[in-house]
Amino acid sequence: MYGVRKMIVTMGVLVCFIVVLAALLKLVDYALSLSAIAAIILSIGMGVDANVLIFERVREELKAGKTIQQAISI
Repeated sequence: MYGVRKMIVTMGVLVCFIVVLAALLKLVDYALSLSAIAAIILSIGMGVDANVLIFERVREELKAGKTIQQAISI
């Protein structure tokens, strides 16, 4: 439904989490437990879901006749 934009956002979120996770593991020299892996997966899901909600809200504002600048302003 969201097409290429959702794929780009999802890949961006995944890359961000992988970079942060790799940096953390390199600095601390820590092994992940199953609960830590589940927390990472849930965090990725929450990040992607938040981005989808933001895109949907902007789309609604654009359909209401606002400009892009007005749609993304607070």
